Amino acid sequence: MPMTREDLEVRYNLFNQFALQDQKKYYKRAMSEHRKAAAQVNRLRAFLSLLTGISAAIAGYVVQTRFLGKESCTAIRNIPADCGTWEAVVIVLTVMAIVLPTVGALFSTLSDLFQWDKMISIYKSATENLEIADAQSPSPAMPDDVYFRASLRAFVEGTLNVMSDETAQWGQSIRTPAQIENFINEEVEKANRRMTGTTGSLKG
Repeated sequence: MPMTREDLEVRYNLFNQFALQDQKKYYKRAMSEHRKAAAQVNRLRAFLSLLTGISAAIAGYVVQTRFLGKESCTAIRNIPADCGTWEAVVIVLTVMAIVLPTVGALFSTLSDLFQWDKMISIYKSATENLEIADAQSPSPAMPDDVYFRASLRAFVEGTLNVMSDETAQWGQSIRTPAQIENFINEEVEKANRRMTGTTGSLKG
């Protein structure tokens, strides 16, 4: 028994609410989380690079002012009393200048591992393609049940294609609008042929 117009509209409302709209919310939430994570890592990398530069600069300045010259800590006589402290400072700053770039490289590896930028691109493309699928959704104002059914099928198929391709992480998904239009036309022709065949059999 074929579905009535009311059945089709109920199915459309359910799919639109719990598939399309929920998926849009998921993509937007995922993009926000990935952008936040990528921004945090980038800030940490920049901060570590800044600390590396500052540590190297201060260490160079201390060496220049405290360990070079006649009145410096390397002098044979009249060695300042705070030379031990300055020596410890130089050691600490030197270690920081060596270790901090390594920590920054670890964050770079973390960014390459999770590929936040790539995932953002995938979700952004999927969101845009969901809008294309949504544009094919049937309108309750459609007077013709055949067009409504064909539009509903194209809408559902397009949405599922986007979700499937996003899961596979191919980035580009969904059919082009021209392909969807051809699909709708084919479905209309099939429905018309079925209706014509049914009418002919009744007349006979």
